[in-house]
Amino acid sequence: MASFQFITSNGVIVPDTADIREEVISQWKAAFGHDLDVSPETPQGVMITAEIEARDSVARNNADLANQINPDLAGGVFLDGIWSLMGGGRRQATRSLISGVVLGGQAGTDILAGARAAVEGTGALFELLTSVTLGTDGRALATFRAIDYGPITVSAGQLNAIVTGVLGWETISNPADAVPGRLEESDIAARRRRRQTLGLQSVALPEAIISRLYDTEGVRSLVFRENYTDLPLNIDGVVLKPHSIYVCVDGGDDAVIAGALLDTKTLGAGWNGSVAVTVIDQASSQPYQVQFDRPQVVPVFIRVTARYNNLDGQQIIPESIMAYVNGRLEGDAGFVVGNPVSPFELASAVNQVEPRIFIKRVEISTDGHDWQSDVLPISIQQKAQTSVGAIQVLPT
Repeated sequence: MASFQFITSNGVIVPDTADIREEVISQWKAAFGHDLDVSPETPQGVMITAEIEARDSVARNNADLANQINPDLAGGVFLDGIWSLMGGGRRQATRSLISGVVLGGQAGTDILAGARAAVEGTGALFELLTSVTLGTDGRALATFRAIDYGPITVSAGQLNAIVTGVLGWETISNPADAVPGRLEESDIAARRRRRQTLGLQSVALPEAIISRLYDTEGVRSLVFRENYTDLPLNIDGVVLKPHSIYVCVDGGDDAVIAGALLDTKTLGAGWNGSVAVTVIDQASSQPYQVQFDRPQVVPVFIRVTARYNNLDGQQIIPESIMAYVNGRLEGDAGFVVGNPVSPFELASAVNQVEPRIFIKRVEISTDGHDWQSDVLPISIQQKAQTSVGAIQVLPT
């Protein structure tokens, strides 16, 4: 028999709805007689159903709220609050920036901050960050920022439409691509990165190095290996010098990554990798040549044979796979450094998003011609990559 006391010394209880119904009916019969008709279509049956739904809702709400103290289940401001206790935090949304934009027109024309221009094709709006005055040659360089947050991509030459009418301002062009912004880090991504940065307060340990790198802006994934012996050692296909570490990092700025490695690695240990950055230690002023690797991209083509009946499988399946690839599904890292490509996981990703789709076969290829259903190995120096255009959906 369920109890209305849903919080006990063992935690929060979510009773089965059938148990709640049995309890409510017994309470009504105890109050109005055991011969009370409790059929759902009767007035009292309707009231009983409402009471059952209310108690069930309270129990589930209590459970949801109680789970917010668990950082692996928390979300929103609850997750932010727990994470802040460790000195971490969710990555906020940013806006795309375009530097070196060339403005043209009549010499001496003042163009005030906030003036807007639009991107050809998409119509995305950008605003001028700082007021400028066109020089004697009728030109000026400026920086524009997107009005909307998120990864708005703009290729060179696409910012060419003036939106804000300014007398004397006649042309606009961007010689360089925009630096894309990003959306606010989702709860799924934030929970994953919190787990990856638990060692932020320490140094020297592998966990400390990995945590510092994952806390670095732009880093999406990485692989860490260490050779603690006195001899060169081949670890997972990479030869490491004696007493050295190896990291292969996807994303982030070279200089910032090198600085994080210098700050956290064991004293006296060396580095390995094809990327070399000279970093000056702030305490001793000694220069260090820090080394690490960038992953080789392995293009992956995906072919899915499925039955999806009246569902829009041609759209749902590629979107589900890309959600998995980009790590937007709970529990899945997706295509990260050193992670093999599994057709089974790709099929599971589709069913996680839409269980009603029946996946018959998933095949993968690195050239679009030779297909396989086996797991595609990815070394610790590689990262798989795909796109919506590389995913085929074959109905069955």
